[in-house]
Amino acid sequence: MTSTTSSDAERIETIKAVIRESGDNWRRRHSILANQNFMGMTIFLGSIAGILLCGWAYLDGYLSAWLCIPLVAILTSFLHELEHDLIHWMYFKNNKKIHNLMLLGVWIFRPGTINPWIRRKLHFLHHKTSGTSQDLEERGIGNGHPYGFVRFWVMMDTFTGNLLRVWMFVPAGRRWHSAKRIIASNLPFGVITAIVWYSFLAIHLINGLLSLASWSVPSALLNYANAVTPLIVILIAPFYLRSFCLNFISSNMHYYGNVESVLTQTQVLNAKRFLPFQLFCFNFGSTHGIHHFVVGEPFYIRQLTAADAHKVMRENGVLFNDLGTFARANRYENVAPNRASATAA
Repeated sequence: MTSTTSSDAERIETIKAVIRESGDNWRRRHSILANQNFMGMTIFLGSIAGILLCGWAYLDGYLSAWLCIPLVAILTSFLHELEHDLIHWMYFKNNKKIHNLMLLGVWIFRPGTINPWIRRKLHFLHHKTSGTSQDLEERGIGNGHPYGFVRFWVMMDTFTGNLLRVWMFVPAGRRWHSAKRIIASNLPFGVITAIVWYSFLAIHLINGLLSLASWSVPSALLNYANAVTPLIVILIAPFYLRSFCLNFISSNMHYYGNVESVLTQTQVLNAKRFLPFQLFCFNFGSTHGIHHFVVGEPFYIRQLTAADAHKVMRENGVLFNDLGTFARANRYENVAPNRASATAA
């Protein structure tokens, strides 16, 4: 990235000051918000309790699979935001046992994600190199790649999608090295999740095709598919639903290329057309850009300060709903005079 100009530096400091003041005002009005450990643990336990309740209701026939899957996806979006805050040491920084237990918990209930301790390294690199080819975290979810089959697959499933990307685009001599790194970062839960998910889909697809000729797959395979169905409904299908929505939003609200400073690292995606995606990633497109300016604010505070933050971000040149990013493979362009915000769609 190029160096930040004095004008940009002033704009950035103005945005940071307003965001911090808004967050402090909320904490003064509601003192419980200042107790981050309490808030984090309450959200952690409440989300997991909600997932377990949905699982019990599904297994006992009180909740259909079609309701269980989106409800769990919404609950795990809280856990994703918690993981992000934990990566930045916002909860139980001085109690490593509880801190690491929470990291393990948010990983187990989102089983297709990479090892969170590995993700911490990638995420810190993301903040240092956002918008460049060195930003492995965002590149790994599709940011900067032109739209096509590979990008959609990466957004749907970062594990197998990135293995496909390596196979197609990495030189032969480096493929196995790159693939081993991807596999290692997804052990054990991500690899197991992919095996269960794709075997489940394959069995039902093949059985459906064979049924056209009045045949069926071996009973052992059907028994396996039936046995893993609860795991699919309660954890794995919600994971893929939530993950696609998050990756779609995140990879498009971050810019890739031509990024000069934190002002041009992200845009705000809060157009109404994105609401179905935002539902499953806790309004990420609207609020994550705030985090790039003030890293230490927990996610629940960002939701509360969004109105103030958006106003000052818009006034100081952060783009809003720049839908041209989809055609430009997320390259930043000054699409409005003096980097003023694009009109909300």
